[in-house]
Amino acid sequence: MDELQKLGLGEKITVQTVPGRENKPIGRLPDGRVILFDQKSPYYDALAPGQSVEGHVIVISENYVIVSPIREPEIVKVEPIPEVYMDDIIEDLEKLAGEDFDEIIVDLENLVRRVSKNAKIIPRALIHVIRLQHLIIKILTRENQFSHKS
Repeated sequence: MDELQKLGLGEKITVQTVPGRENKPIGRLPDGRVILFDQKSPYYDALAPGQSVEGHVIVISENYVIVSPIREPEIVKVEPIPEVYMDDIIEDLEKLAGEDFDEIIVDLENLVRRVSKNAKIIPRALIHVIRLQHLIIKILTRENQFSHKS
């Protein structure tokens, strides 16, 4: 069984808080269940979104779990997102725009004609993805050309 079903009453877990209804802090289990916090805990009033909270599981339900915090919550340290340089991305897209995808599309269309009905789904999807990607590249590189001219 997966680890979610192993969650037991009294178990100590660490929860990352996020904003819930009325901006009250909640947590989430990987299976989607909400983690609520015991309002009788002496640490309840110190809870806020963006924290790491250690506590004991006191209620397990099909839709939610209640955790009683056992110590002061800690602020979660967030790593900064690396800076993205749009010019580098546009340059890469311009290189792709120069590529000739026609040969790949012809090969995929030939494959569609040769395979069984169910197997046609994948090459057809690839054709659509390649055409869409090519269109996006054209739009983005065209917009970039106009923005540099202003």
